Amino acid sequence: MTPPPTVRGWCPGLHTPMEAADGWLVRVRPPLGQLTATQADMIARAATHFGNGRIELTSRGNLQLRGLSPETAPHFAQALHACGLGGEDASERRRAILLSPLAGLDPACDSHTLPIARALDAHLATADHLSALPAKFVMGVDGGGYVPTGTIRADITARAHDGKWQVACGDARSDCAPDAIPALMLRLAEAFMQVGGNSRPLHHRGIGMAMFAHLGIVARSRDDDGPAPACPTLVGTLPGRCYAVVPPLGRMAAADLSRLARWCASHGAGLLRMTPGRTIILPGQVRAPDVTGFVTDPHDPRLRVVACIGRQGCACTGADVGADALALAPDVPVGVRLHVSGCPKGCANPGRCDLTLVAAATGYDLCRNARAADTPTLRGLDMVGVRALLHEGHASADTPQHQNGEKTPA
Repeated sequence: MTPPPTVRGWCPGLHTPMEAADGWLVRVRPPLGQLTATQADMIARAATHFGNGRIELTSRGNLQLRGLSPETAPHFAQALHACGLGGEDASERRRAILLSPLAGLDPACDSHTLPIARALDAHLATADHLSALPAKFVMGVDGGGYVPTGTIRADITARAHDGKWQVACGDARSDCAPDAIPALMLRLAEAFMQVGGNSRPLHHRGIGMAMFAHLGIVARSRDDDGPAPACPTLVGTLPGRCYAVVPPLGRMAAADLSRLARWCASHGAGLLRMTPGRTIILPGQVRAPDVTGFVTDPHDPRLRVVACIGRQGCACTGADVGADALALAPDVPVGVRLHVSGCPKGCANPGRCDLTLVAAATGYDLCRNARAADTPTLRGLDMVGVRALLHEGHASADTPQHQNGEKTPA
């Protein structure tokens, strides 16, 4: 019997590994998302030497390595520190910054974006008192451009807006000069520790106004903001002479990353940038890299599916959800996104999705425009049943029935 899902209570980091079904896992946070080709190749080699060679690209642009042990995890951290990644202690955890994917590359992205992010990162590196922030607390720097303003979602966000900059937090915002933004964001983080508790502004928007008020700043409400704009598919040729590739489901073998790193070392700028959308951007390249293991076509159906690690690395499910997601990808209609989750936690996609399948003892339960934890409208689907729904344009997903016609309990 599959054990019920459990909440671990923390996010793994370089110095804070977390136990999973396939061993210990650690996360590497590339500085502002960027690695040199040498660093990427070193991570790939270390993933094989110290772990099981499986690497995942997270929704925050971090690299997650699997299959380590309590003995090998410290050696992995030391190896990364030797090549200029991570710190010697847990300070790397608080330096969680989401950055516009094309900052410094796209001419339409505000030119202050990258300097603001660099200054913010330098401030966070020495802000030991902010180590008490919640593990998932994140700051963002959103410069707009090809990836429009509003796509970066963070607890505290610096955002380019109509040629000016503002700092937004929860339901509040205030205009700010670019050179004053890093200091204001740190002061807001300090205010959060005084007034916010563990209710992060990203999820409890009302805290933002209280944080500004704690600093004596009269902020404006963000209630007039419209829905977040859609992020364009970041695959293929992009503005600023760069090319983007995606590991299917955000996963790659260490050998895949190593080959990509070596390609980047001999072509383009020799850099790899990891983005919040599980995309790898290759600055200075204008054509697809001659390596396998990555999606390079923006119309590839594998871009329509997302899935967690499933039974390969999690004890919460017995389903191979990744393999099922890839098998279903060609059947997913254009413009529809499918989330296949091993349990109701929905780790791979915590938000709503057009269609969500959740593995259960009797097959897959299905929700439409919902999260994995929401009440399903269909239960007990097998792969044949799922495909039938996808080919029907998933219209019948609104019908509250079991696959065998039994009504779903309220």
